[in-house]
Amino acid sequence: MQINRLWLAVALPLGLLCGLWLLSVPEGTLAGDFWSWRKALIYLTGVLTMGSMSLGVMLAARPVQVESALGGLDKFYRLHKWFGVTGLCLALIHWLLEVGPRWLTQWGWLTRPARPPRVAEAVTGFDAFRDLKDTATGLGEWSLYLLIALVLLALWKRFPYRAFLTTHRLMAPIYLVLLFHAVILVDRSYWLSPLGPVLGLLMAGGGIAALVSLFRRIGSTRKSVGRIESLKRYDDNAVLEVAVRLETAWPGHRAGQFAFVDFGGGEGAHPFTISSAWHGDGHLQFSIKGIGDYTRTLPDRLSIGQEATIEGPYGRFDFAGARSRQVWVAGGVGITPFVARLAALAAADHDGNVDLIYCTSAPSGAFIDKIKALAAQAGVGFHVVVSQRDGQLTLDRLAAWIPAWKTADVWFCGPSRFGDALRRSMILRGLSAPQFHQELFEMR
Repeated sequence: MQINRLWLAVALPLGLLCGLWLLSVPEGTLAGDFWSWRKALIYLTGVLTMGSMSLGVMLAARPVQVESALGGLDKFYRLHKWFGVTGLCLALIHWLLEVGPRWLTQWGWLTRPARPPRVAEAVTGFDAFRDLKDTATGLGEWSLYLLIALVLLALWKRFPYRAFLTTHRLMAPIYLVLLFHAVILVDRSYWLSPLGPVLGLLMAGGGIAALVSLFRRIGSTRKSVGRIESLKRYDDNAVLEVAVRLETAWPGHRAGQFAFVDFGGGEGAHPFTISSAWHGDGHLQFSIKGIGDYTRTLPDRLSIGQEATIEGPYGRFDFAGARSRQVWVAGGVGITPFVARLAALAAADHDGNVDLIYCTSAPSGAFIDKIKALAAQAGVGFHVVVSQRDGQLTLDRLAAWIPAWKTADVWFCGPSRFGDALRRSMILRGLSAPQFHQELFEMR
């Protein structure tokens, strides 16, 4: 259900732009020959490219005002990725429509009709739309080549995160160059058509968001500063608990939300789920698993008293379901939001109908004991699946522990393939799609 809603969020704006483009095409264009169609499609793909990229850039600026409508910042980044890839594909089609027929004509495979003679016009003064056309064309083409390289690097998961952040910041100036390209080359008649105001708003929004990114102002009003007050390492499962005491204001958070944390050193901010409940005392805790180049080195990088900048909170993985019964399934480090929720329920003297299943391939006795104690305090049923000992969690095993699982809201956080497989199995066995809530967060 979440994925379908996200696809709809991509299809609707692009469909709207297509419809407005049809209303804006000069009369007789679509009844013309190949060259008329080519010109029209060059404009269409250009419009869709700028629409996709504008929406992607705006989402990258983290507009929390629409976070609820899209289901959380994790959905933002999935949409940002899809709009980026869609925009790149459309830009390639746009480029091929421009240069392909030209090449075919040069090779003698296609004949271009003779152009009617132009009436000489007196050139007076500077006209940006006339005098900057060649500049806009050249800059647009070279920006496309650079955009291809940057998108491929962003999609390459083995590309180091720090290098990814550095190269990805080039997206903002590239977008601004493409914005210049579009403003100069879009036919003036389109700006006066039904398409004009909508395209103008999208490009203006994208331009503002690109400038916010360029000047490093994303999330600037949502940042708090604190210092590390304790560190605890669980060697068996490579989890590092980092407790931070904030020294500036924090708006509070709900269990399941996350924040971008910058520990300094030039690495930049990384997203980590907050593993503590909020009690208004300035204390935050993060349970960070060493699974990447950066997180594996954190035990050696961090020290008591070190400054940390926290941006957030973000996310809508908030356990707000329509049903009183809930089933929580955590895979690996996906246990973090559930730890925060357990702490919140324990403090509230909760007596609900909740079961937590923790699946791990690297069990730590001390870590599991901590979660077990929290679950007991919160009145939550607790089940552990150790893959080396028990194999993978199956729906049959889950149903044996929780016979009434079909009447529950299911909350999953963990590896996406695991979650997707569990969701498909549950839906095939009778769970309605809206009952399954899955964290989709991926930075790339």
